[in-house]
Amino acid sequence: MKKVLFILFAIAVAFGPALAAEKCAGIEAGAKAYNESDFERAIDEWRTCVDNGMEDADLFYNLGNAYFRSGKLGFSIYYYKMALRLRATDDDIMHNLKFAQAMTRDKVEEDEEENPILTGLFKAHHALSLKAQLFTLLALFWIITLVLIARKLVIGETRKNICTGIVFALTTVFCVIGASAAYKVIVLETEITGVVTAADADVTSAPSDKSQTLNTLSEGTSFEVISVQGNFAEIRLGEKIKGFVKLSEVGIIK
Repeated sequence: MKKVLFILFAIAVAFGPALAAEKCAGIEAGAKAYNESDFERAIDEWRTCVDNGMEDADLFYNLGNAYFRSGKLGFSIYYYKMALRLRATDDDIMHNLKFAQAMTRDKVEEDEEENPILTGLFKAHHALSLKAQLFTLLALFWIITLVLIARKLVIGETRKNICTGIVFALTTVFCVIGASAAYKVIVLETEITGVVTAADADVTSAPSDKSQTLNTLSEGTSFEVISVQGNFAEIRLGEKIKGFVKLSEVGIIK
């Protein structure tokens, strides 16, 4: 009996996503509308699937494309980020997300005096995508393994020392890239971010309609979410912008 239940469970896991897609008629209807350049109808069809609890990277990615083609930058970025949460190494999602983000008006002002070492590390951290880092780590692992094998086979202390030096250098690179990749995974799993989906969103000093307006963020601006308080989210953008925005004007990515 237990064996039968296990087999049924395995079948459910294997075919669950496919069955969910079949149950949501909006998937095919949305694709048909999108191919006919009826992006508003495509959005409506695909949103019915989202409203029914469907979470799928392709669905979110397609919604991001449809919103972008409809000129709704905020929702486009929001759904690209939702897709990236489920498929962190997808190059197409990352490319479209960066393209859409480049069109936003709000930019975080950088400090005039920057630490060149920290700046270099920051650029190196973002130079490779998570997918590229994982492939690099795999390649380094096999290279290190081959060099270790070669060290055992070569004759002469000098050659062995050269192999040791190569292993040390490659291991250092492996650890640095591994730490960067691990940090990206942790951020994807734990960080809560948001995107302005309305034409603009006021950043207020307190979670109240009567509080003072500190800043105004334009559509598509991304920010870090600190907490959610009632109908407001406490946010931070860079070092200078911190306050509260209405949940009705933003999308939260968890």
